[in-house]
Amino acid sequence: MRPADHFGVGAWNLPRRLNTLDTLMWRCEADPVLRAPLVLLALLDDTPDWDRFVAGHEWATRMIPRLRDRPRTFPLLPAAPVWTSVPDFDVADHVRRAALPGDAGRRELLDLVQSMATAPWRPGRPLWESVLVEGLRWDGKPCPAAWILRFHHSMADGQTAAFWLSTLLNRQREPRTGKPDPPPPPPPVSDLLALLEPPPELDLLRRGLIEGKAALDSAEPASASLLKVVRGAVELTPTPVGTPSPLLSGRGLSRRLDLMDVPLDGLRAAAREEGASVNDAFLTGMLVGFRRYHERRGSTPDTLSIAMPLPRKKTSPRVGNGFGVVRLPAPMAVPKEGTHLAAVRDRLAEVTSAYTPAALEVASTVVNALPTPLTLEAMRRLGRSYDVQLSHVAGIHRRFYVSGAAIEGVYCFGPAPGCAAMAVMVSGRGGATLGLTTDPAAVTDGPAFMECLEEGFAEVVGG
Repeated sequence: MRPADHFGVGAWNLPRRLNTLDTLMWRCEADPVLRAPLVLLALLDDTPDWDRFVAGHEWATRMIPRLRDRPRTFPLLPAAPVWTSVPDFDVADHVRRAALPGDAGRRELLDLVQSMATAPWRPGRPLWESVLVEGLRWDGKPCPAAWILRFHHSMADGQTAAFWLSTLLNRQREPRTGKPDPPPPPPPVSDLLALLEPPPELDLLRRGLIEGKAALDSAEPASASLLKVVRGAVELTPTPVGTPSPLLSGRGLSRRLDLMDVPLDGLRAAAREEGASVNDAFLTGMLVGFRRYHERRGSTPDTLSIAMPLPRKKTSPRVGNGFGVVRLPAPMAVPKEGTHLAAVRDRLAEVTSAYTPAALEVASTVVNALPTPLTLEAMRRLGRSYDVQLSHVAGIHRRFYVSGAAIEGVYCFGPAPGCAAMAVMVSGRGGATLGLTTDPAAVTDGPAFMECLEEGFAEVVGG
């Protein structure tokens, strides 16, 4: 994979029609509960040079032209948005600096990130913003700066964002020499021409035929493969998964953000001992944490209703979203036989064995065909059908720099689209981090919940 094929001039021929998942996420922007921001928080070991920081963002918009675009929806075609370039784009509209009070620490920084995550996007502007925060204290120690990057989920999923960052970020403190210097992309002749591009549903059909051929070439009958796709799409309808927790049933518009470091080496060791994956161990740590939170309030349900995105092979990592989703009642109670991690491993393996990548796109295509009010209601019901959404993203695996400042830690916060909580674990160089987005109407005691999560991961690591 050559960077020239995915950045700069090589990216000018990107599809301008949003795919089915991107379209659904963009249409959900009309409901504050369903908004889909992704927010990255990076702690830095120094304060970046401001002029270099701004110039780096301007260069990034020429390397990734999508950063100069915004979705446009045509009258009578709400399910066919296209990316259109913003003619008066100015990087200064998207990059700013902020300073918190002198005694500000982790909570104050998270409150700033939280306010960004819940804010609506500026009309007519591309869907991203970047903030440099200076003069912090982190766990009682000085922290020179933090970098907050927010972008809309319709632009990219975690896999795409990690690809962008790992390619564009510098690997040394000094300015990079000899890097590509592409011109800004030319404006399209007409946005209407984008409607002549093959619709996303055609690509879905093409890949469905490919997967069907693969099924014919395998021991699984083609009819069974088709049935798996249909069953997977039906399972994504907004019906409750198991029995959602009464303790987490409240829903509101507010969001609370929290974070913690995760003992990645300990999770790996625990997973290895049980013949499980790091993802299994991550899920187990979350389930134990939720169990402890319930126990503190006199409730001990056997399962927790969860949703988990699963990666799928993408034809191109350059833009957009490409993942599937499974929903399941995950075992939260301690099993009578065997370990909790083994029980989670087996349950997740059972569910993922029936998973088919095309199911989510089939379901998204059906929902996108509805009028916008019905689309939003369907997505609200889907969000309320489970308690927690969990995601594990492979992040940055080497040392990177932002305008001369080294990145010391990275946390990612995803949306909680109608559910009680969203947890994103980012594994990478030096360990793993966890970003939590909770609905305070559901998780009413945020500090106690974080204590329970710390205990949960300690239990998994300690056996």
